[in-house]
Amino acid sequence: MTAHQLPLNLLIADDHQLITDGLSQILATETTIGEIHTAKNGKQAVDKALSEHIDCVIMDINMPVLNGLEATKLIKKEKPEIKIIVVSMLCDPSVVSKMLKAGVDAFINKDTGKAELLAAIEKVRQDEKYISPGISNDLFRHLNHRNVNTSSTEKRLTARELEIIRYIADGLTNHEIAGKLFLSPVTVDTHRKNMLAKLQLKNTASLVKYAAEHK
Repeated sequence: MTAHQLPLNLLIADDHQLITDGLSQILATETTIGEIHTAKNGKQAVDKALSEHIDCVIMDINMPVLNGLEATKLIKKEKPEIKIIVVSMLCDPSVVSKMLKAGVDAFINKDTGKAELLAAIEKVRQDEKYISPGISNDLFRHLNHRNVNTSSTEKRLTARELEIIRYIADGLTNHEIAGKLFLSPVTVDTHRKNMLAKLQLKNTASLVKYAAEHK
Protein backbone atom coordinates (compact mmCIF):
# COMPACT_ATOMS: atom_id res chain seq x y z
CA MET A 1 0.00 0.00 0.00
CA THR A 2 1.43 3.37 -0.97
CA ALA A 3 1.35 6.33 1.38
CA HIS A 4 -1.65 8.00 -0.25
CA GLN A 5 -3.82 4.89 -0.23
CA LEU A 6 -6.30 4.45 2.58
CA PRO A 7 -6.95 0.99 4.05
CA LEU A 8 -9.82 -0.87 2.33
CA ASN A 9 -13.02 -1.51 4.29
CA LEU A 10 -14.05 -5.11 3.64
CA LEU A 11 -17.31 -7.00 3.77
CA ILE A 12 -17.00 -10.80 3.99
CA ALA A 13 -20.19 -12.52 2.80
CA ASP A 14 -20.39 -16.25 3.50
CA ASP A 15 -22.98 -18.43 5.23
CA HIS A 16 -20.30 -20.45 7.05
CA GLN A 17 -19.30 -18.81 10.33
CA LEU A 18 -15.91 -20.56 10.25
CA ILE A 19 -15.09 -18.91 6.92
CA THR A 20 -16.11 -15.38 7.97
CA ASP A 21 -14.31 -15.76 11.33
CA GLY A 22 -11.22 -17.25 9.71
CA LEU A 23 -10.95 -14.64 6.96
CA SER A 24 -11.61 -11.81 9.43
CA GLN A 25 -8.82 -13.11 11.63
CA ILE A 26 -6.18 -13.51 8.92
CA LEU A 27 -6.97 -10.13 7.33
CA ALA A 28 -7.31 -8.09 10.54
CA THR A 29 -3.53 -7.75 10.94
CA GLU A 30 -2.97 -6.41 7.40
CA THR A 31 -2.14 -2.69 7.15
CA THR A 32 -3.95 -2.53 3.78
CA ILE A 33 -7.24 -3.56 5.43
CA GLY A 34 -9.47 -1.19 7.43
CA GLU A 35 -12.80 -2.17 8.97
CA ILE A 36 -14.05 -5.72 8.43
CA HIS A 37 -17.81 -6.35 8.25
CA THR A 38 -19.50 -9.73 7.78
CA ALA A 39 -22.75 -11.01 6.25
CA LYS A 40 -24.22 -14.51 6.39
CA ASN A 41 -26.41 -14.35 3.28
CA GLY A 42 -26.67 -12.46 0.01
CA LYS A 43 -29.43 -10.10 1.16
CA GLN A 44 -27.44 -9.08 4.23
CA ALA A 45 -24.43 -8.54 1.97
CA VAL A 46 -26.39 -6.19 -0.30
CA ASP A 47 -27.89 -4.28 2.65
CA LYS A 48 -24.51 -3.79 4.33
CA ALA A 49 -22.68 -2.94 1.08
CA LEU A 50 -25.21 -0.21 0.35
CA SER A 51 -25.54 1.18 3.88
CA GLU A 52 -21.97 0.93 5.27
CA HIS A 53 -18.79 2.44 3.82
CA ILE A 54 -17.57 -0.69 2.02
CA ASP A 55 -14.75 -0.67 -0.57
CA CYS A 56 -14.54 -4.37 -1.33
CA VAL A 57 -16.76 -7.44 -0.85
CA ILE A 58 -15.37 -10.96 -0.50
CA MET A 59 -18.33 -12.94 -1.80
CA ASP A 60 -19.35 -16.58 -1.70
CA ILE A 61 -21.73 -17.85 -4.42
CA ASN A 62 -23.92 -20.42 -2.66
CA MET A 63 -25.70 -18.47 0.08
CA PRO A 64 -29.25 -18.53 1.46
CA VAL A 65 -31.92 -15.83 0.85
CA LEU A 66 -29.96 -14.37 -2.09
CA ASN A 67 -27.05 -16.06 -3.89
CA GLY A 68 -23.73 -14.43 -4.72
CA LEU A 69 -24.64 -13.85 -8.37
CA GLU A 70 -27.83 -11.90 -7.57
CA ALA A 71 -26.11 -10.04 -4.71
CA THR A 72 -23.28 -9.02 -7.06
CA LYS A 73 -25.72 -7.68 -9.66
CA LEU A 74 -27.60 -5.61 -7.06
CA ILE A 75 -24.44 -4.18 -5.48
CA LYS A 76 -22.84 -3.34 -8.85
CA LYS A 77 -26.06 -1.71 -10.06
CA GLU A 78 -26.20 0.67 -7.08
CA LYS A 79 -22.50 1.07 -6.33
CA PRO A 80 -20.35 -0.03 -9.30
CA GLU A 81 -17.24 1.33 -7.57
CA ILE A 82 -17.40 -1.41 -4.91
CA LYS A 83 -14.92 -4.17 -5.80
CA ILE A 84 -16.20 -7.73 -5.60
CA ILE A 85 -13.90 -10.73 -5.10
CA VAL A 86 -15.58 -14.12 -5.37
CA VAL A 87 -14.03 -16.82 -3.19
CA SER A 88 -15.77 -20.09 -4.02
CA MET A 89 -15.44 -23.83 -4.52
CA LEU A 90 -17.73 -23.42 -7.56
CA CYS A 91 -15.02 -22.87 -10.16
CA ASP A 92 -16.83 -24.36 -13.17
CA PRO A 93 -16.05 -22.18 -16.25
CA SER A 94 -19.75 -21.50 -16.92
CA VAL A 95 -20.19 -20.23 -13.33
CA VAL A 96 -17.02 -18.10 -13.54
CA SER A 97 -18.21 -16.67 -16.85
CA LYS A 98 -21.61 -15.73 -15.36
CA MET A 99 -19.98 -14.05 -12.37
CA LEU A 100 -17.61 -12.05 -14.59
CA LYS A 101 -20.57 -10.96 -16.66
CA ALA A 102 -22.34 -9.82 -13.48
CA GLY A 103 -19.36 -7.56 -12.77
CA VAL A 104 -17.07 -9.36 -10.31
CA ASP A 105 -13.53 -7.99 -10.22
CA ALA A 106 -11.72 -11.13 -9.09
CA PHE A 107 -12.45 -14.85 -8.79
CA ILE A 108 -10.37 -17.18 -6.63
CA ASN A 109 -10.72 -20.75 -5.42
CA LYS A 110 -11.66 -21.33 -1.77
CA ASP A 111 -8.65 -23.68 -1.53
CA THR A 112 -6.34 -20.69 -1.99
CA GLY A 113 -3.95 -19.33 0.64
CA LYS A 114 -3.69 -15.91 2.27
CA ALA A 115 -1.03 -14.73 -0.21
CA GLU A 116 -3.29 -15.16 -3.24
CA LEU A 117 -6.23 -13.50 -1.50
CA LEU A 118 -4.05 -10.47 -0.66
CA ALA A 119 -2.76 -10.42 -4.26
CA ALA A 120 -6.36 -10.34 -5.54
CA ILE A 121 -7.26 -7.54 -3.10
CA GLU A 122 -4.26 -5.52 -4.29
CA LYS A 123 -5.18 -6.09 -7.96
CA VAL A 124 -8.76 -4.87 -7.53
CA ARG A 125 -7.55 -1.91 -5.48
CA GLN A 126 -5.60 -0.87 -8.59
CA ASP A 127 -8.69 -1.29 -10.80
CA GLU A 128 -7.30 -4.49 -12.30
CA LYS A 129 -8.97 -7.89 -12.60
CA TYR A 130 -7.71 -11.12 -11.06
CA ILE A 131 -8.62 -14.75 -11.73
CA SER A 132 -6.74 -17.68 -10.14
CA PRO A 133 -4.41 -19.17 -12.81
CA GLY A 134 -6.04 -22.63 -12.69
CA ILE A 135 -9.50 -21.09 -13.09
CA SER A 136 -8.48 -18.77 -15.93
CA ASN A 137 -6.91 -21.69 -17.86
CA ASP A 138 -10.16 -23.68 -17.57
CA LEU A 139 -12.17 -20.59 -18.53
CA PHE A 140 -10.04 -19.95 -21.64
CA ARG A 141 -10.36 -23.60 -22.70
CA HIS A 142 -14.12 -23.44 -22.16
CA LEU A 143 -14.44 -20.29 -24.25
CA ASN A 144 -12.11 -21.55 -26.96
CA HIS A 145 -14.31 -24.61 -27.49
CA ARG A 146 -17.16 -22.41 -28.58
CA ASN A 147 -17.48 -21.65 -32.24
CA VAL A 148 -16.85 -17.96 -32.50
CA ASN A 149 -16.81 -16.18 -35.83
CA THR A 150 -14.29 -13.43 -36.36
CA SER A 151 -16.30 -10.25 -36.24
CA SER A 152 -15.77 -7.11 -38.29
CA THR A 153 -14.96 -5.23 -35.07
CA GLU A 154 -11.94 -7.46 -34.48
CA LYS A 155 -10.59 -6.53 -37.90
CA ARG A 156 -10.82 -2.85 -36.92
CA LEU A 157 -8.37 -3.28 -34.02
CA THR A 158 -4.93 -1.86 -34.81
CA ALA A 159 -1.74 -3.92 -34.49
CA ARG A 160 -0.89 -1.97 -31.31
CA GLU A 161 -4.34 -2.69 -29.83
CA LEU A 162 -3.97 -6.39 -30.59
CA GLU A 163 -0.61 -6.34 -28.77
CA ILE A 164 -2.18 -4.65 -25.76
CA ILE A 165 -5.24 -6.95 -25.65
CA ARG A 166 -2.88 -9.96 -25.53
CA TYR A 167 -1.04 -8.49 -22.55
CA ILE A 168 -4.36 -7.66 -20.84
CA ALA A 169 -5.44 -11.29 -21.33
CA ASP A 170 -2.18 -12.34 -19.64
CA GLY A 171 -3.20 -10.29 -16.59
CA LEU A 172 -0.69 -7.46 -16.95
CA THR A 173 -1.47 -4.03 -15.48
CA ASN A 174 -1.40 -0.77 -17.48
CA HIS A 175 2.01 0.03 -15.94
CA GLU A 176 3.44 -3.41 -16.85
CA ILE A 177 2.13 -3.18 -20.43
CA ALA A 178 3.50 0.37 -20.72
CA GLY A 179 6.94 -0.90 -19.65
CA LYS A 180 6.93 -3.70 -22.23
CA LEU A 181 5.78 -1.48 -25.12
CA PHE A 182 7.71 1.67 -24.12
CA LEU A 183 4.50 3.68 -23.82
CA SER A 184 3.09 5.78 -20.99
CA PRO A 185 0.44 4.12 -18.76
CA VAL A 186 -1.97 6.88 -19.86
CA THR A 187 -1.50 5.86 -23.53
CA VAL A 188 -2.13 2.21 -22.65
CA ASP A 189 -5.28 3.22 -20.77
CA THR A 190 -6.46 5.24 -23.78
CA HIS A 191 -5.94 2.20 -26.05
CA ARG A 192 -7.85 0.05 -23.54
CA LYS A 193 -10.78 2.50 -23.52
CA ASN A 194 -10.75 2.70 -27.34
CA MET A 195 -10.91 -1.09 -27.58
CA LEU A 196 -13.82 -1.25 -25.12
CA ALA A 197 -15.66 1.32 -27.26
CA LYS A 198 -14.85 -0.40 -30.57
CA LEU A 199 -15.83 -3.84 -29.30
CA GLN A 200 -18.84 -2.48 -27.36
CA LEU A 201 -17.63 -4.09 -24.15
CA LYS A 202 -18.24 -2.84 -20.61
CA ASN A 203 -15.03 -3.56 -18.71
CA THR A 204 -11.61 -5.22 -18.65
CA ALA A 205 -13.03 -8.60 -17.60
CA SER A 206 -15.16 -8.65 -20.77
CA LEU A 207 -12.06 -7.65 -22.77
CA VAL A 208 -10.17 -10.65 -21.33
CA LYS A 209 -13.15 -12.86 -22.22
CA TYR A 210 -13.19 -11.42 -25.76
CA ALA A 211 -9.46 -12.09 -26.14
CA ALA A 212 -9.99 -15.70 -25.04
CA GLU A 213 -12.92 -16.25 -27.37
CA HIS A 214 -11.01 -14.84 -30.33
CA LYS A 215 -7.69 -16.49 -29.38
